[in-house]
Amino acid sequence: MAKKRKSKTADVSSISVELPPEVPFEVSVIPESGGKSAFATDVVPGVSNLQRYRIPMDKMVETARRLQQKEVTVHKVTEFTISASCPRAKFEKLFATKLYEKKPIRAERMPAKYTYLAPNTRISPPTDPDIANLVERVYVQPPPIFFAGERPLPPFWNDKFRLRVPGDVAQLLRASSVHERGLTGRGVRVAMPDTGFYHHPYFQEQGYNFLAVAAPDVVDYTSDDFGHGTGECANLLAVAPSINFIGVKMGGNLTLAFKTAVELRPHVMTNSWGFDVDGPLPAMPNWLKPLHLAVLDAVSRGIIVCFSAGNGHHGFPGSMPEVISAGGVLVDENLNYSATHYASGFDSTWFPGRRVPDVCGLCGELPEADYIVLPVQSGATLEKQGGWGAFSGTSACSPMVAGVCALLKEADPSLTLEQIRSILKYTARDITTGTGALGKTAGPGPDGATGFGLVDADRAVQAVKP
Repeated sequence: MAKKRKSKTADVSSISVELPPEVPFEVSVIPESGGKSAFATDVVPGVSNLQRYRIPMDKMVETARRLQQKEVTVHKVTEFTISASCPRAKFEKLFATKLYEKKPIRAERMPAKYTYLAPNTRISPPTDPDIANLVERVYVQPPPIFFAGERPLPPFWNDKFRLRVPGDVAQLLRASSVHERGLTGRGVRVAMPDTGFYHHPYFQEQGYNFLAVAAPDVVDYTSDDFGHGTGECANLLAVAPSINFIGVKMGGNLTLAFKTAVELRPHVMTNSWGFDVDGPLPAMPNWLKPLHLAVLDAVSRGIIVCFSAGNGHHGFPGSMPEVISAGGVLVDENLNYSATHYASGFDSTWFPGRRVPDVCGLCGELPEADYIVLPVQSGATLEKQGGWGAFSGTSACSPMVAGVCALLKEADPSLTLEQIRSILKYTARDITTGTGALGKTAGPGPDGATGFGLVDADRAVQAVKP
């Protein structure tokens, strides 16, 4: 970890994200008598009452069949929603709602060409009698923000101090000593929905158990033209090198990709993306409720679900109390530990009493934020040179935290999400200096900038297996 010269900041506005060929949307089906709509305002869905929101599968299948008869592509059917897509013209005709090209919420944090199709008003219910008595609501699924803080044209390799995988990450999170004890995540399945997972020579050289699959709305699962998923999963594997890793390449509907990952029955899930909405918006918008239900479903199945908190965003689903929220801590070349102006720390507006994050991984600092050298596909947006890039953000933190969760699951497979959250909190390295992106300051004990601090794999595992 040698000290390097300081660099200039590159412009991310040149990143171009093309509109998907079909409009991705989630279909909510009218509940049976005694059931509960996810859009009701008197009760908030949670793991304890999730059963009330399930729709009988025979009704879901019948709705999907009728949608297919209307030339809608059905990708996945669950007990909560149906993931589907169709051409723009077909959507506008079927739901009598015109779509417009839009930028995501808080667009100033996004590349200039990052757009998606959405209506200006609530989507009209279908008038077609074949589906009108089954479909409750339909919501177009906008693209998420990837919390990486990448730069498409990073500076030269020798311009500044950076971390390397796997050694630097494993050592700073104190996972190396856990590996020496023989705990490396063996037998633990970890799933990660993201932009793609290219079989980089680095993964082959390390001997990782690396599997890439695709969500149903994706054709090519072997490539990652952006580089985000390929790079960030290297942080996970640095911490837990023997896990059975499954990367799920997402298409236009991230809720579909998340549901696909859940059905692979992982023990742990890591998600380096989200929406900048918990705070800017006073209440959860309806278009996020299918994703909310999908995350609750994963937790109800016993999956340890980790999410990035955001890079100055009010990140959701990272703000959900049911997930482990990962913030960021900066470690410099002199091994000084501090909160970083790049990572989010905030109090949830939607979930009273919820403080984000729970714990932290390693994260860069503004203005460069290119903190960790990571493998990417040659020619990817995030490539700097020779199939490698340098980027950071809380996108890196969720995989790191998930890696420690995997080590704990190997040490004691019976551990629940809440038990693991508690272990991570009370064994974390306390961070007492620095300020987060949203103005929260680190100090002794739990704080709004870093939660309980930087995860410490060695102390966490020793709490379970002395």
